[in-house]
Amino acid sequence: MGITLALVDDQPHLLTSLKEKLAHFDEVEVILTARSGRELLALLPGRQPQVVLMDIEMDDIDGIKTTAEVVRLYPQIRVIMLTIFDHDEKVFEAICAGASGYLLKDERPSQLVNAIEDVVNNGAPMSSSIARRTLDIVKKLSVGQKPEPEELLKPRNFQLTNREIEILENLAAGLTHLQISEKLFISGQTVRKHIENIYQKLQVHTRAEALSIAYRNKWV
Repeated sequence: MGITLALVDDQPHLLTSLKEKLAHFDEVEVILTARSGRELLALLPGRQPQVVLMDIEMDDIDGIKTTAEVVRLYPQIRVIMLTIFDHDEKVFEAICAGASGYLLKDERPSQLVNAIEDVVNNGAPMSSSIARRTLDIVKKLSVGQKPEPEELLKPRNFQLTNREIEILENLAAGLTHLQISEKLFISGQTVRKHIENIYQKLQVHTRAEALSIAYRNKWV
């Protein structure tokens, strides 16, 4: 049997997608799924996984508060935060809550499995961009500084149009290109063109990178 996992995400389609991706690997086994921190805490007394993959932004109890409670009640469980943003404040809060790892959601499934194996062996897996931010946090703490919230930028700083912001909001909700085109009554080609323009304006190459900027600056 592989390493036992619990998956926590308040968006059902993302939860299902992650579970399906991990099903291809014998090294891991998903034994619990939950759509909120409260649901996870209710399920854990019955069956405890070795590792929890925890979304941060949830409407019920957010991932950071849930992590703190899981670590308090079940110190043997390792928690890896899964997120689409990587700013200092959230990294700092997750570490303080007891998270053992912090990964971006666009990591390849094979990298995610490697991270799970690493954390079970007392490692602290992090996406490269998050590792760099963590080093910055350590430097700030070494001189008595607590990480401060980053200055928020406006969509106009990047010349984003209202339609492009609307596209970002739908991407943040987990919609596919087809679902966005149907919802906004535009063609799939138009959706792809808008996303291409968004990437160019934000100087990014992936959905996760674009949404990281959007979440960091509270556009969505």
